[in-house]
Amino acid sequence: GCMKGLRPTRAVVDLDALARNFHTLSRRVGPGCAVMPVVKADGYGHGAAAVARRLEREGATSFAVAVVEEAAELRRDGVEAEILVMGWIGHDQLPDLIRHGLVANAHSLELLAELAAFSEARGVVLPLHLKLDTGMTRLGLLPADLPDAIAMLKRATWLRVDGVFQNFASADDEADGQSDAQIDCFAEQVRALTLGGVPVPMVHVANSAGTLAPPRWPAGLPLPARVRPGLILYTRFPGLERFPIEDVMTLKSVADQVKEVPAGTRVGYGGTFVASRRTMLAMVPGGYADGIPRSLSGVGSVLVRGIRCPIAGRISMDLTAVDVTELSPEVRRGEEVVFFGSQGGTRLGVEELAAAAGTVGWEVLCGVGPRVPRIIVEGGSPSRINSRFFVSPESCTDHEDR
Repeated sequence: GCMKGLRPTRAVVDLDALARNFHTLSRRVGPGCAVMPVVKADGYGHGAAAVARRLEREGATSFAVAVVEEAAELRRDGVEAEILVMGWIGHDQLPDLIRHGLVANAHSLELLAELAAFSEARGVVLPLHLKLDTGMTRLGLLPADLPDAIAMLKRATWLRVDGVFQNFASADDEADGQSDAQIDCFAEQVRALTLGGVPVPMVHVANSAGTLAPPRWPAGLPLPARVRPGLILYTRFPGLERFPIEDVMTLKSVADQVKEVPAGTRVGYGGTFVASRRTMLAMVPGGYADGIPRSLSGVGSVLVRGIRCPIAGRISMDLTAVDVTELSPEVRRGEEVVFFGSQGGTRLGVEELAAAAGTVGWEVLCGVGPRVPRIIVEGGSPSRINSRFFVSPESCTDHEDR
């Protein structure tokens, strides 16, 4: 098998589950609207190339990333679909837009001016999407910027506006009225563009929460041709558990040393855990360098035999101690330990782990460290390993270096 030559701490990435999530979302938004998967941050930690190649086979015709480097990596790995870069585009990266056939975003007057000058100097049509700030107050053209933007776009003969988009700040909070206010602001900005002579061929506004729980849509605003789900492609979304979304990643390891210690024994850095009784501890070779949040120390659990077992004391860089006293017969070296995912019919979800750690599922998934190999599963069985570490050739015939 492919697993030899690697320690047992690994992220199993089920691309069949990913494909099912993609189709669930596609059915949800209906025939007039395309799902544009967000595959930034290495596909939310799952492996961007593996994720995008599979979704391309499933029918995705466009992807969204944060930065040019992410798009270039997808192109190197054979992804041919349209790729929108949603964040920073530096002056020295402008040639990459042409080289890799990317769609730029224009989110400030400065960036719009650079894109216009560059496309004109090269004599190459640059497709772009205008990014509007409707109240998220991150990147985006503010309503006050629009008159200048319109004047620039009418002069810039080599720029082609293919779309206009915005991002919700609190679409996951259905009681908060911010999404409706953002859509109203967006509608006004789109109207201003159109009246100013900049045609708007397509709009897209929805993140994961906006895809599953769309806000009301004003009359006269073109219906969205795309949605941009990120997290919901990969795992469940807090507050929207009623939708049948599967976990794509399982982060797991095994027990290494199992030791019995008497009452009063201090465990780990700082001795923050003191055994209150005779205690069985399993040392698990995964720690915060692998993406187990250190803030789970003393509050988190892992699954062993489908049972939640508490993390004992502080999580170290490479090790986590787990209290397995309740399990009988006693845990043996090599027994599976699940940090998040399912085991024996029990699910410990990313969102549960994140809540215990005082963070969000996005950060947990993005935090799974680069030394954790991704075991890519397709058709129900492991198909390849994405790992930056050497795997001895005799131990693995079909691995893929990355």
